[in-house]
Amino acid sequence: MSLILKEQAKKALWNRFKKISPYPIDSKGYLTEPAHNLLPGIKLEQFESEFDSGSGNELRKKFRAVHSSSALVVNTFAPMKDNLSELDMLDVHGIRSLKFEKKLPTGLMGTPPNLDLFVENETDVVAVESKFLEYFSHKKPRFKGSYTKKAFPKAEERWLDLMERFRDGQPQYLDVAQLIKHYLGLSNTLGHAGQRITLLYLFWEPQNTDDHELFRDHRKELDEFSKDVEGTAVNFVYKSYPKLWAEWEEKGTYKEHMRNLHKRYDIVM
Repeated sequence: MSLILKEQAKKALWNRFKKISPYPIDSKGYLTEPAHNLLPGIKLEQFESEFDSGSGNELRKKFRAVHSSSALVVNTFAPMKDNLSELDMLDVHGIRSLKFEKKLPTGLMGTPPNLDLFVENETDVVAVESKFLEYFSHKKPRFKGSYTKKAFPKAEERWLDLMERFRDGQPQYLDVAQLIKHYLGLSNTLGHAGQRITLLYLFWEPQNTDDHELFRDHRKELDEFSKDVEGTAVNFVYKSYPKLWAEWEEKGTYKEHMRNLHKRYDIVM
């Protein structure tokens, strides 16, 4: 059923895009150029160098999909790069830096975890993992053999216990392995920097979430994970994109941008 819903969501998003954009998409929902996937007013040069320094050549591949989660986070946050003083992230103000595709080495060899968005000021860091349709499919949590408790001396026992508990566990909508790896990167890289650290899981939902059990199950998994890591040094928070947009609308910021976001992503499936 989740795979059927994923296809329904893709088609609804593609149909919406076709109505509002002159650019053609192929049978898999991909555009020919990454710039064609941007909302009005957003320019490739606002974030291109950050994606080019990330892992996986994301900008030239997955970013071109109408249903791309990296395009979603760029389309949401890129306009703020030119005026960081107006940005409010979880009541964090005075932001001095906003970067996409931030690498956070865990201390192990291999490709480090990449965060979709990294925001900071003098006292706080907000590290964002963005999800669009990825969570519509169950994912089995996996860790390489190098991921052992001894490999992470800076990590808290609670998170390391979770790693062992979920290792090769049952598939679920929430990618817990990815979140734990993000924590390990944050604790290794920023654990002694003195800033408060928040790991924000930001996810898309359609208008009609009550019509589908998938969204209730996903939020239930998020509730359970939040309780598992409550009170640790890295604060875990989750929020839907529509909820974030609504908060910005209440404050009267980015009015034209909010209209563009709703026009593009606010659908029924």
